[in-house]
Order: sequence, then structure tokens, then C-alpha cells
Amino acid sequence: MEVPVDIAHSLNEIGFTKYEILVYWTLLVYGPSTAKEISARSGVPYNRVYDTISSLKERGFVTEIKGAPKVYAAYSPRIAFFRFRKELEMILRKLEAEVKRAKTEEQRPGIWRSQDFQEALEMFRESMDSAKNEIIVVTPGEFFEGIKEDLEGALERGITVSIYTDRIPSDGLRLEAGNFFVRHFYKFNHLVGMVDGREVISVQNVSFMPDTPPSFKATYPEVIFSQYSLIIEIFKESKLEVERIGNPDEIRFFAMFHAADFVRRHLNEGPISAEITGRNIKTGELERLWGPVVGYTLSLSEAINNIQIETDGGVITAGGMFAVLEDYETTNIKLSLGRP
Repeated sequence: MEVPVDIAHSLNEIGFTKYEILVYWTLLVYGPSTAKEISARSGVPYNRVYDTISSLKERGFVTEIKGAPKVYAAYSPRIAFFRFRKELEMILRKLEAEVKRAKTEEQRPGIWRSQDFQEALEMFRESMDSAKNEIIVVTPGEFFEGIKEDLEGALERGITVSIYTDRIPSDGLRLEAGNFFVRHFYKFNHLVGMVDGREVISVQNVSFMPDTPPSFKATYPEVIFSQYSLIIEIFKESKLEVERIGNPDEIRFFAMFHAADFVRRHLNEGPISAEITGRNIKTGELERLWGPVVGYTLSLSEAINNIQIETDGGVITAGGMFAVLEDYETTNIKLSLGRP
């Protein structure tokens, strides 16, 4: 029996053997059949039909109807692949959990390219799921809906969400909890996401090439720096439209220009305290510091953005990624309102 070439190739790609393809196709076309009928119609040797049926049963593609002789029936592709997807999802969850436990902190930077828009969005979602402090999203308004649920999930976990867009749908983000900011920016044809300053996803010309836009995820510091600089330029030309502080005790940032801008707008309203984990510029050591915020610098033209924190050891200046003039470089910033 001839199986369509593209079907045979596709099934082979997901692990079906030649005999499994022939038997499954035969049962789909001819319906419930005996082993003898399967062999005659498929061309699979009779002595191989039973072990092939057995493997297809284990994978959930075939069932056995008791009787003499036994009859075998194929589950429809919709049902069989529903089960197959569930099995793959279970394997995926186990694999991700084990990788998370085993993954080393220091890894060589890399770049990963995607083949289509949906795959790029999945990269985007995967990165958002790993966020600990802040997600920055630059998106044309028409693509907001595709990532809205993931952004709401991040807000539920306490992640700050900072969005730059030309248009937010009327229902926006509905969660009452969480901290997010929406800045209006004129039409931008790229979809850019940055997570905690450690990785960036860029989907380019997405408005012009919605199906197969050039897109990538990168952890190279040079690529992150270029996209970070781009976001700062966008920040300069944007206008804050929405600010919602649902968790005033822990407002997280990785972008120092966002933290400094927040301090600029709220420092005169009451006390702000800060906690950072940062690299000491002089020693290179990581240190955890906390205390009241006593000042800030937000000089976008000179690329100097920092906050000043009064600690037990005196006032220190914390800068953002790639800081050189400040006392500390940090992408781990937590601010609290209303604490002396």
C-alpha cells in the first residue's frame, strides 16, 4: 500500500518506523482489521505485524478488539495526536525541571534564530517565564494580545512589566496585583523583549513580514548592549501613559534608567527604600546593599543613570548595566514605597 510521501516523511520525523507507518495508515484507510488483513493490505510481513501493532498500542495509536481472531483499530489522528501531545508536554515539563536543576550559572553566550513568528513568540514566552525582576517589551499594538497572557503571568509572580507601544487594547492588563508601566511610543515595526538584562529577543519588521520575520534570541553582552541602548533611545521619545503599583513593597527593576525615573517621580512624595545586589566596581565582588534612597541621576544624554542609597557604610551610588562611574553595577534592584 502506498502512503503519501509527505505523510510518511512526517511520521518518520517523529519516530515512526516504516512498518508502523504502513500499519497505522492501513488501519486508518480500511478500518478495523485482523493481523492477516493488515499484512495483505499493507505489505508488512505477517510475522512483523504483531510486534508493530504492539508498539503502536504502547504509543496510543492503535487499540485491540477482543475476539477470535483479534481485530485492531486505529485511533483517529485527532485523538492519537492529542495523547501524543500530552505525552510530549509531560516529557517537556520533566526535561525543563531537570535542566533547571542541573544548569550551570556561567555559560558561554549564544544566539538562537527562529524560523517563523509563532516560534519567535514561543522564544519570547520562554524568556518571560524565566524573569526574576523586570521584563521590557517594545511592541506594535496589534501584537500585544499575543503576549498579554504571558505578561499577566509575570505580574502574578511579582515581575515588573514595562511596555512601550503605540496602542494598548482597551482592556489592557486586568490584574490588580503587580507593577507595570506603559509608555506610548510611535509606530515601531520590531517586537523587542529584554529579560533581566541577561537576554534579548528581537523580531524584526514584524509588521511587514508577519509570518516569517527575521528574529533571534541572544545572550551576547554586545547584542544586549545594542538593544539596551535602543530601548533607552525609545525611552527618551516615549511618554508615560500608565503606571500601576499593585505591590508597593517590592518594585523590581533591572533597567537603572527605569528605576531612576521612578525615583525622580516619587522621591518627593515620601520615603523610598532600596535593596540591590550589585558588583563592586573596584573589587569586582558581588554585594547585597540596602537603605533609603537619597538621590538619583537621570542624564540620558550623557548615559549616566543611577540612584544613591544611604547604607550602613555610607552613601553609595548604584548604576545599571555597564556602569563604570558609579560604585556598583547592578541589574537587581528592588524599591519599596513608604518605608523610612
